[in-house]
Amino acid sequence: MLVSDLMSTPVHAAKPNDTVSYARNQMLRHKISRILVIEDGRALGIITKKDIGFRLRRNNPQWRHRQIDNEPLIRVMSTDLVRLSPDSSIRDALLLLLAHQISGAPVIDQGMVLGILTRTDILRSKIVDKLDIPVTELMHEPVQVTPQHSHGHVVDLIKNGAEAVIVVDDGGAVGIITDTDLAFYEDHPDTAGSGTAAGIMRSSILSLPETARTREAVAVMLETACQSVIISGENGVKGIITRDDIIREVVQ
Repeated sequence: MLVSDLMSTPVHAAKPNDTVSYARNQMLRHKISRILVIEDGRALGIITKKDIGFRLRRNNPQWRHRQIDNEPLIRVMSTDLVRLSPDSSIRDALLLLLAHQISGAPVIDQGMVLGILTRTDILRSKIVDKLDIPVTELMHEPVQVTPQHSHGHVVDLIKNGAEAVIVVDDGGAVGIITDTDLAFYEDHPDTAGSGTAAGIMRSSILSLPETARTREAVAVMLETACQSVIISGENGVKGIITRDDIIREVVQ
């Protein structure tokens, strides 16, 4: 199977002078994680939810007082694009995404953007549909913080590879934080929990029992547009399974 068989079209894109606010609204509207910045059919760069979340790091002096929503994309986008060929095998493409720790990349031929391949495209494919094993075989230990941990600490954890951070209080999971939560976080200094994990987290946690199978986890991810599912046991959180866990398994 080739990249051209699974890639998504059309590509959700923006112009270089469109603002970060425009990109964020597009991400929300279409439930996507990245926007390509295109001019005359050619990709100039890309901006992702992680890019936005990292730039909003609370203790980053360069951005602390700047209205990032009004910034043009050309000033904040990443120009170091990972590009996929439409004729590449899906396995090679997935290995490339995993190696660069990214969730999607544009498909480009002779300089022109043809589509985009994302982890969600893979989850919808027959490749993953064939996978049906216990979630306990793929889950891993979740990265955890307390409600009092700082916004900057959470950003650093996700920057270092955590797909999701579980917020734990008194031994139980009370929330979850992903790149989506970071990207759309609005700091209100006068609000309790401002600048901490408690102020960023979502209290609605998607979970499955430890008896569940990967097919069920994938169904939850696709239905809710989430990237991870908590696995629960009798004594609380047993682990977490993510899109990358699924993808690593299918490329073996």
